[in-house]
Amino acid sequence: MKNFLFKLAMLATTANNTANNWGANGEWNWVRDLVNFLKTLLPYVLIVVATAGTIYAVVLGVNMARAEDASKREEAKKRIINFVIALAVTILLIVLLNVFVTYIPGWLGVTLPQ
Repeated sequence: MKNFLFKLAMLATTANNTANNWGANGEWNWVRDLVNFLKTLLPYVLIVVATAGTIYAVVLGVNMARAEDASKREEAKKRIINFVIALAVTILLIVLLNVFVTYIPGWLGVTLPQ
């Protein structure tokens, strides 16, 4: 099982390489297709998530503005701060993974098929 997952990870990082990397009989072509599909789908998923996050941020702001007392206002303020931190961490992780995904096999001491 470990070798299967490792081979799957190696092939996923080289999704745009030639067909020679995908096995003698093309038994790993489904990985290439899946990775290409996910790369195509990623911008749309990010748009939906960003839209939902924006709506949630507006709702949090309205809840803070409509708070009747100081304790509810402080609770709404904490939620907004937590939301902003979560959003920043999520964006940072997406950017870092997209930048460093090609370097990960080298860091693990793995040579990818050419």
